[in-house]
Amino acid sequence: MYWKLMGPGTATWHWSAAGKDLEIQTTYLGDALKSLLRSTRDLQIGSRSSFVVLEDEPSGTRVFFSDAREDVYVQIVCFSNVQSTVNRWAGGKPIWAGRVSTAGFIDEVRSMAEQLLVEFGEARYLKEWGHPFPMRELEALR
Repeated sequence: MYWKLMGPGTATWHWSAAGKDLEIQTTYLGDALKSLLRSTRDLQIGSRSSFVVLEDEPSGTRVFFSDAREDVYVQIVCFSNVQSTVNRWAGGKPIWAGRVSTAGFIDEVRSMAEQLLVEFGEARYLKEWGHPFPMRELEALR
């Protein structure tokens, strides 16, 4: 799993899950890494469900976590217009779904965020992404 900053305000989340390589693009319109770290923390403290929003322009992807125990059911769905106040849930296209180890997923997300922090540092991350690095959320996962 890794997070790649692609240029000002654009990033891609890469994750290999159950033999499938996933690549999800997102932009600064939302704070996707922060959303991912928060949902991961929810799983870590015992929440059974949570979801992440990765906004693009105007599309976006939501990652749903449900029935979390030792493993968690993950469903990744792309939506054509997540910014619409009327149709933001319309036209969802499933990208991937399956169960993964909850502890393994938490470890991968934490490692990914730590590597990103080492690679960019807080100042460069802010400059490249447009949002401060979600340090509080990373600290909560540690």
